[in-house]
Amino acid sequence: MTRLSMDCRVCGARQVEEVLDLGEQPHCNSLLSEAALDVPEPSYPLRLGFCTSCTTSQIDFTVPKEMMFSEYLYVSGTTSSLRAHFRATAEHLIAALDLSPGDLVVDIGSNDGTWLAQFQDLGLKGLGVEPARNLAEAANRDGIETLNRFFDRETAELILAEHGTPKLVTAAGVFFHLEELHSATAGVAALCEHGASFCVQAIYLGGMVEHDAFDQIYHEHLTYWTLTSFERLIEQYGLEVNSVRVVPIHGGSLELLVTAAERNPVDHSVGAFRQREVELGLTEIDTYVAFGERVWKMRDALLPILAERAQSGKVVHAFGAPAKGATLLNSFRITTDLVVAAVERNPLKIGKYIPGARIPILDEESTPAPDAYLMLPWNFLDEFLVRRADYLRAGGEFIVPVPEPRIVRS
Repeated sequence: MTRLSMDCRVCGARQVEEVLDLGEQPHCNSLLSEAALDVPEPSYPLRLGFCTSCTTSQIDFTVPKEMMFSEYLYVSGTTSSLRAHFRATAEHLIAALDLSPGDLVVDIGSNDGTWLAQFQDLGLKGLGVEPARNLAEAANRDGIETLNRFFDRETAELILAEHGTPKLVTAAGVFFHLEELHSATAGVAALCEHGASFCVQAIYLGGMVEHDAFDQIYHEHLTYWTLTSFERLIEQYGLEVNSVRVVPIHGGSLELLVTAAERNPVDHSVGAFRQREVELGLTEIDTYVAFGERVWKMRDALLPILAERAQSGKVVHAFGAPAKGATLLNSFRITTDLVVAAVERNPLKIGKYIPGARIPILDEESTPAPDAYLMLPWNFLDEFLVRRADYLRAGGEFIVPVPEPRIVRS
């Protein structure tokens, strides 16, 4: 076993052991223009490690946040499943926290404002904090007030001074992105000290291990959370988890409600969940070593499926070009000899190329259907099965790579 040359992002210990090496890869969301295809791409190590001191899983190389998030191509509102999830979560939080019309909700990493829009529709006041200029501008145009900056303690103090104390602070799919993790947590603590509750949602590492969802590992995701590891982070800032549940979005996401320590009762779900993580081995390195070994078995099962279709003259397209798709394609060395194109609805991606694999991204609506689709956003499979039911009835196939490669037909 190899010890990575790094301080743990949570506890600072130099006890992070490598459990999976996915090789050198480009930044997954740095899509290429046609003009850039002749230029070598920068690539970076993509290695997953496990801290034997605090149990946090993390990657060891940090691509600067300014490179990854100043402009951003992932847009929350393009997927109906995600919009429905945010609506249901907003209703749940309003009821659970007894929020009232006019209460302020601050969303960290608010993207295009999809989650905040749900709160505003339900009568609350929303304020977004979003570092990507293009997304912050879009949200402001849509009437969702958004600060174009990274969230940290300074931003928290600005919010308190200029907007007042929020009743709720939210962060969906953000806390595994944070290069300045401790500064952001200190900012959350500053808001919670004034009485705010904090709701964090993050892809659950337990679900990743259960479903072998290694494609959730990419340079934007610096840390991978369990309840146990997240508690090790926030206890350093006088915070505690009040309740925990897993919600189905993104293949299973952890949802934690957090407040200043001893401010609110701790639900029985927290202790039970913590104990279950121990029983499942999520606090032990051997679990993650075995997870890493299963990744290569997945590769060995998927590549023959794609090769068989290519050799018989069939056309395979990738369905979607999500960040996770770049991890899968580049980890398994899949390029245009097996998957000739990807199709997308997101106009920010159409006309570009997936980094590393250099697969062109075409408009889903105007591109003739192939013989098969490689389902890169497998976590939204149910939605796409409904949307492309006619394609399946006409004899098309979905090749679903995770958790193990399988063929879906009508």
